[in-house]
Amino acid sequence: MDWDAFEAAWHDSGCRALASLAAAHPDETLYAAAFHLFYSDGTTVLSPALAANTESAVHDRDGYSTRFVPPEWRWDVLAAASDAMQPWYQDMTDDVRHDAAIARVCKALTATARQGRIHSSLPADFVVVILDGQRGDGEADLIRASVDPRLLAAVPGLAEHLREIDHSIGGDTR
Repeated sequence: MDWDAFEAAWHDSGCRALASLAAAHPDETLYAAAFHLFYSDGTTVLSPALAANTESAVHDRDGYSTRFVPPEWRWDVLAAASDAMQPWYQDMTDDVRHDAAIARVCKALTATARQGRIHSSLPADFVVVILDGQRGDGEADLIRASVDPRLLAAVPGLAEHLREIDHSIGGDTR
């Protein structure tokens, strides 16, 4: 597997999907995109979903916020991005290297967005992150791996979300 080419393909696919979404909804403010719905059974790795959300779609009820819960986002699966990546997943079996590659893709997409090279409407604090609640204790590590530590505290609500995960599993409370 050419992991550099894989990452470049995900970056390009993600940029196209987010640019199309932003262009199609100019009255909305996209604040984040996330990879979620990872699947691996030891012999097969499937493409995760890329999701995106807008500020107007965030709901807060009784102390529960959907801000960092991709299954509850307005666009929980950007099918065009995942579909474009299917050929890369034909014979993929290395989930550890895959997770590390997707974390690097998140950082690259975030940097590209913050440089204004995806769409001019994306805000300066836009972030792409791995948010895979199915991972249990591993979710916090994936968030940390996918977001530059210098940006983590600057993304509204993300550091607090990470603290809540750490607290719920009794882990690191950085």
